[in-house]
Amino acid sequence: MRLAQSPLKDMAHWMLYWHIIYDYMPQRTQTHIQMKNCIFLLLAMVISGSWAQAQENVSIGPVVGVSIANFRGDISDTDWKPGLTIGGFYNYSSKSGFGFSGQLLFTQLGAQINNKTNEINLNYIQAPLLATFYFGRYGSPLRPKIFLGPNLNFLVGARDKNGNNINGDSNNRVYSPFDLGLTFGAGLNYELTHKIWLNFDARYGLGLLDVTRLDNSNIKNNNWGINVGLSFPLGTYDKDTGRLRTR
Repeated sequence: MRLAQSPLKDMAHWMLYWHIIYDYMPQRTQTHIQMKNCIFLLLAMVISGSWAQAQENVSIGPVVGVSIANFRGDISDTDWKPGLTIGGFYNYSSKSGFGFSGQLLFTQLGAQINNKTNEINLNYIQAPLLATFYFGRYGSPLRPKIFLGPNLNFLVGARDKNGNNINGDSNNRVYSPFDLGLTFGAGLNYELTHKIWLNFDARYGLGLLDVTRLDNSNIKNNNWGINVGLSFPLGTYDKDTGRLRTR
């Protein structure tokens, strides 16, 4: 944490100034030496205190989970299908309780079809951008949370139960390459050890766009997710300067 633009800067500079003066006094008595040592001690306390205030509020880490997906809209005879979620995340939290989480995930959506004899597996690279509110005291080892935000989905594959491509060729795609959704949910962060946190959440993803390119069709994604991750400290974000000071 920099002392610039802070009352701590002036205090530290004055104490350092008097420390130098006492060093160069022509007649240094025992009292002078004691005063010099006190100034040096206070200077060290002020600087160390300013660093203590700079708690790291930005973390990153891996996440893994399960997605239970289905379609909704102009489609029938579908059922919920389990899939994998894996990726990484970035967390920011403030003393006010408000925070932000950006994530980059590989998630399997879609549905079971034909009385569960086959599957539509839509594999996406997802980018949820989540406004988060943390409950409890800042620095507490257990922080419940709620979150809400948009979800950008980029299709990377469409397969059936046996792994066959069901998205046509490059000139005749069946499924849209992009989907926009809304994600909301709740969870908690628990400090496992110093600055290493277990992140747990349960979420619901609501697709907003038709996932197909078919005429007269309106089929949208729909999924529940349970995710677990580990977060590690990255640094401290200063909202006044807009800068991130990494470890």
